[in-house]
Amino acid sequence: MSWVTEVPGFLVGMAASLLPRRHWDKVPPHVPIEPGAFASGLVTLFVGAATGIAGFLRHAAAESALGTGAVVERGLGNHPISVSPAFNGLAIFTFLLLTPQGWLTMYLLGTGAYRAIAAYFDDPFGEPLVTGLDGLVAHTWTRRSARMAIDTREALEGPEVPDRVVSPSAAGIRDCDFAIVASRRKPGWGRGVAVFTQDGCYRIGEPVERTINGRLRTLYPLKEHADLEVVRQSVRYDLPADFTR
Repeated sequence: MSWVTEVPGFLVGMAASLLPRRHWDKVPPHVPIEPGAFASGLVTLFVGAATGIAGFLRHAAAESALGTGAVVERGLGNHPISVSPAFNGLAIFTFLLLTPQGWLTMYLLGTGAYRAIAAYFDDPFGEPLVTGLDGLVAHTWTRRSARMAIDTREALEGPEVPDRVVSPSAAGIRDCDFAIVASRRKPGWGRGVAVFTQDGCYRIGEPVERTINGRLRTLYPLKEHADLEVVRQSVRYDLPADFTR
């Protein structure tokens, strides 16, 4: 009777398989989540079939009643015009395309079959609607967090001001020719990037962030590019007109 003790764990695996795939690593390893995904897909498929059959029978009965009423109304003497077969022939299409229960049936059948097939071929995934909502929430949260981080940093940096060029001693950075003090981080300015200026070519050292006069600043140490090392990434920058070395 060991299967009796295994059933609850398998049911947990089926339920957990409905979660988005990116959350499966958070489920305890002993939970059979991947086998549960296959079973979950089959159960969804069967539920869709049961929902569709019951709903279609009710819908077809209503369509037949409508057709019978039309026959009575349009009867000509003793030779009524039979229109109910037309209603019955279109019932499956009107049920699937024009009723909420039909939409639910198509969704359950489609996603259930797709999930079961994917799991059978070792590529399981979670319930599509849940996955889509999770992705939307995650994307919204990521954008909001990024916006908050930007706002927080800009509050620390204060108003944007022109760059300043300072000496190594003033910057407190050794092994550079000078440093650029920027009120905003510069996109693409990373360690080892070549900077082409009107004065020559320089390489960026390790950027440093410091608080200067109560404002957050990014310091970019530059050293003349005098070796034969290949330039793999570069930026263009115009030094201030009063720049002197």
